[in-house]
Order: sequence, then structure tokens, then C-alpha cells
Amino acid sequence: MVSRDSLRARQARRARRTGLAAPERLEDRQLMAYSSLGFSLADLAVTGESAPTASWGGPLTVQVRLQNLGASTIVEPTSLVPTTQVEIGPDGTVVPSYYTPSQADAPETTVAVFLVPRGRGLAGGIQVGTIEAPYLTQNNIEQFEATITLPERPAGFPASGAFTVRLVANADRTVLESNYRNNVSPPLNVQLTPTPATPALRAITFDVPGGLAPGDVIAPYIQIANLGAAPLTSDVEVAVVASTTPDFNLGSSIVSIYTIGGGVNGLSSVPLPNSARHGRGFRALQRNNIITPRSNVVTIQGANVALPTSPNLYYLGIVIDPYNKLNLPNQPANRLELVQRVATNSSGLSPTGVVSTPGAFDFQYPPDGAPIGIV
Repeated sequence: MVSRDSLRARQARRARRTGLAAPERLEDRQLMAYSSLGFSLADLAVTGESAPTASWGGPLTVQVRLQNLGASTIVEPTSLVPTTQVEIGPDGTVVPSYYTPSQADAPETTVAVFLVPRGRGLAGGIQVGTIEAPYLTQNNIEQFEATITLPERPAGFPASGAFTVRLVANADRTVLESNYRNNVSPPLNVQLTPTPATPALRAITFDVPGGLAPGDVIAPYIQIANLGAAPLTSDVEVAVVASTTPDFNLGSSIVSIYTIGGGVNGLSSVPLPNSARHGRGFRALQRNNIITPRSNVVTIQGANVALPTSPNLYYLGIVIDPYNKLNLPNQPANRLELVQRVATNSSGLSPTGVVSTPGAFDFQYPPDGAPIGIV
């Protein structure tokens, strides 16, 4: 019996000898892929981000991106209504009544959170939390955030060091999927600090004009960050201080003071991008973890305030909790941060502080002399 391929080859050789075209080859016909049940199923995939720092018994915030890669390969007329138009009526029935979910939709499920020592597999970790995941239609994605509380240190686990967070979608297999191999996220790096975790407040921004002179008027722009694993839950005062030395001492005076109400979240509440495959990138994130806007950074826009008129040379900086009401740990030794030099202006230039007299028009002196704007 002559195979079809050898018959085609024989026809092609005969065509080359006679100069005739070989018979046209018919295209292959392939059926669309179905599951063994006759319809398509959901396919959940999960990734996410984790806060870079936490401690045993403390909070840890993770951000989850859950995607349903499933898509129906057959027409489902009763499932074509957009989910935004589907409602539950007063009697508890679905409106419109003919609507039915697609077989490729993923019902509500859970995402399990595992904490794994660096270098171990998922089996060597411990489940530390469960996050409720919403209903996810086919070919759709949802992003949500949750804060879990880590347990006290289990036996056999180090008190501190490098760990990874692994997210497992549909861990209890309550949703029937076509593929379970992508239900585990890449490792999300987190550093566990020794307990008890403490806040660590730092001034990261002190924006004032350069070349300040005594008596200038400033409107300070200040940002305070909590670089500790624990949040600060009480109010804290932040002061702009003038001092004869670059330290906060008896010769210092408070120029203005502000109150941050409600405290400041810690790094355990700030999910950072995953750099699991780039160790150098993760170390850079640990060193440079001031990413704004973030929940561990608080911004203060101060009102206009005049600087002291004497002496001819002094220093201006930020002091957190100047009256030591909270007895905060991990504060700088001299406590005067982001120091600016204030000195008498001997250049003959105008002051660099805030100019408090506004112009009369939006554009005062255009080339033709006619004022522009609202008079």
C-alpha cells in the first residue's frame, strides 16, 4: 500500500519532468479544542507583590493579581450579557432571568499565602493566611490587596532572615480548572526582622529654597517615612528647627511644628514590585524603599513661616517628636535631619524665600503692553 506522502512526492517529481504544476494540496482541517466535558474551563494564574519587611506575629500586606486565562471555545448565547448589566433582583433571582455564567468563568475562591525560608520549596513553608478572591469572568483579571497577621515563630523556622512569600490560587481545588500548573506565584522576597518589631521614622524630604538668609519666609514641604517593620499608631509631631549647630541641642529653637494624626504605616504595609529573579534588584529595593505615593510616607505642606533674623549663621532642619513625647526608638543620634545652612546674604541678590505679593494679572507684562487675563 502506497502512503499518501510518497504519492505526493511521486506526483511532484513527475510534474518537474513534464513541466506541469503539481496537484494543489488541500489544507488541513482541525477541530477546535474542547475539554473532555465538551466545554472550556477556567484557568487561574496568580502573581503579586509583598511588603519587603515583616516580623513574626506582625502584619504583612500582600497585593494579589489573579487572572482567569480560560475562554470559552463555543458560543454561549445566555452568557454574553456584560457582567456590569447583571444584577440580583429583590427576590434574589438573577436579572436578566436568561443569564447564565460561562463554563469558563471562575467562581469565588481563595488565595492561600505561604511563608517559605529562602532556598526551600513550597513544601518547606507554612501557610500564614487565606485571602478571599472574587468571582472572575473568563479572560479577565482582578487586583486586590490584603493584610494578614503572621503567626508566632513556628518551631524549626529562623527568627529572622530572608524568606519568600508564595501565593497559591484555588488551593483547595474548589474550582474546576483546565490547568493547575500556574496556580502558584513566583517567590516574593520578604525580610523578617527580629521581634519585637519597632517603627523607625525618618525625614526624607525637606524642600525649601536654596541660599536662605535670616528673616526669609519659607513654606516648607516635608515628607516623613516609616522605615521600620512596625507601624506607628499614635500621633507624632514634626518640627522645623533652627540651631546654631547642625545638632538638636539647648541652643535650638522651633520655627514651626506640625502634627501627623493617626501615625504612619510601616514597611510591612507597603507592597513592592517582585524582584525574585533579580537578587541585585531586591537588595536595591531594600536600600531604596522610598517609593511615593506609598502608605509609609506622609507629606506635610507647611504654611508660610518667617525664619529667625539672627544670628548671621545658623542651621535649619527637621526634628521628629521634638518634645520626646513618644520616646521613639531608632531615631538619629543628633535628631536634626536634612540640615540646611542659613547665612546672611552678602551677594546683593534678592531674598530666596517666599514672595508673598501676587501679581495683578495672570501675565503682567506681555510684549504688546496689553494685560492678559481677568482684570
